Amino acid sequence: MALTIQTTAVGETTTAEKTIALTAQGSAYAVMYSVPQGRKFKGNLWTNQPTYFGVINSQDMRTPHKSSYYAQVPLPIELRAGDIVKASPTASDYTMIQGIESDA
Repeated sequence: MALTIQTTAVGETTTAEKTIALTAQGSAYAVMYSVPQGRKFKGNLWTNQPTYFGVINSQDMRTPHKSSYYAQVPLPIELRAGDIVKASPTASDYTMIQGIESDA
């Protein structure tokens, strides 16, 4: 799906919002998503077990979990241009991000 350029009433151009939904499994800190220049991201990060974590700008981000093995609670995140989300290093885990990328 290509991005669409829109013109505002003031003559400025904007790029349409874009849905981001990514999953990585045991990717040893592989880059999942990087916010492009002039854009921002608002969404969620979560993993499939409480001992796993995603990484944002080299910081481990553990997501909240409930008592059940399958009760995943998304961690709300907001990112700016240049921010990088990486997968967890564990071979059996899943790291997921989902949200909207829009003009900054």
